[in-house]
Amino acid sequence: MTASPQGLIDYVAASPSPYHCVEATRSRLSAAGFVEVDERADLGEVRPGDKGFLARAGTIIAWVAGSDAPARAGFRLIGAHTDSPNLRLKPAAEYASEGYLQWGVEVYGGVLPYTWFDRDLGLSGRVAVRSDEGVEMRLLRIERPVARVTSLAIHLNRDIRTKGFKPNKQKEMPPILGLEGDGPGALERLLKEGARADLDQVLGWDLMLHDLQVPRVGGLDEEFVLAPRMDNQFSCYVALEGLLSAEVGAATAVVALFDHEEVGSGSAQGAEGAVLENTLRRLEAAHTEKQPGGFERACASSFQVSADMAHGVHPNYADRHDGNHKPRINGGPVVKVNTTQRYATDAETAALFKTACHAQVVPVQEFINRTDLACGSTIGPISAARLGIRTVDVGCAQLAMHSARELAGAGDVEPTARVFAAVLSTG
Repeated sequence: MTASPQGLIDYVAASPSPYHCVEATRSRLSAAGFVEVDERADLGEVRPGDKGFLARAGTIIAWVAGSDAPARAGFRLIGAHTDSPNLRLKPAAEYASEGYLQWGVEVYGGVLPYTWFDRDLGLSGRVAVRSDEGVEMRLLRIERPVARVTSLAIHLNRDIRTKGFKPNKQKEMPPILGLEGDGPGALERLLKEGARADLDQVLGWDLMLHDLQVPRVGGLDEEFVLAPRMDNQFSCYVALEGLLSAEVGAATAVVALFDHEEVGSGSAQGAEGAVLENTLRRLEAAHTEKQPGGFERACASSFQVSADMAHGVHPNYADRHDGNHKPRINGGPVVKVNTTQRYATDAETAALFKTACHAQVVPVQEFINRTDLACGSTIGPISAARLGIRTVDVGCAQLAMHSARELAGAGDVEPTARVFAAVLSTG
């Protein structure tokens, strides 16, 4: 098992956008002998132990074929998501105001707005560029402080003391880029720098701002990981490490890292879309030993872990937790329960996951929301409903979820990856 806090830090640092997260994952998989498959190509015949993956925009799905046919042994899946709440550029983003250059931004997901103010922000994502071969998608990453969402001085905003900080997302969150000048606009310059493209070649973009403060291990005894995008690249990392460390079992092991979870998963590459179902169908159909009704039988024999971060108890806000359910950082993975199916866990799937934890001598915790507070959700119920696969929702405890910079446990990294490897190795 190679999972480590430093490995997590390196992975998150390489992944300022979902598209970069896919690229970092692709690099790790390719180095481990996984073969990339074009979604439009024939899979050919899939044999036991074959390792492959496919990618679509901000989503990547990888697998190791099991020793038995999926129709008998099923799939063992871990799902997570590559996207995080942030600020995204509008299509016609650039404008001048009071002598400053600014960008219009849209808030993506459940951002904690105040955490994005007065930070050094870079730009990342992908750009659609006209080329001789048609439309080419290029990654862009500007790793210098080109943008800043700037606060208003307290002297001009004294009401904040009594009314709180409630910024208007349209008016008060557009970042400042620099002073208005006579030369090329900021975006034109950055597209040429980051995507090697002139503005008239650019047909569109999926671009977002990211915090430039580097991820690091912290705390008095280095017990914390301090980083952006821990929700949910922490889960992506431990899922990937679990797959890379898993032994070939009877079941086919699959890790699916989806985009667009933070906005409901309703996209062609989201968990509500068909990309995972289509991939599983193709894997079942391409197995050397075909079975009648194979896919439906495979789903009935399958088990899925939906991995998304959990709410650790905050010492300053402990009353926001149910008294008997207060997950602690570095206390092991957390099984998440919600009877209205905001989480997909039931008694059977919780027992299956807890059994894997006990076998690895890894402590396991439980979380349920206070009854008087609304519960968030994950890809778990969405994927479970679409596929009819038994699913448990789990995650590692963290603080500051949806902040521009979050906190999780350094001591949760390796044990969770080890449990995920064990889940993927069974069947």
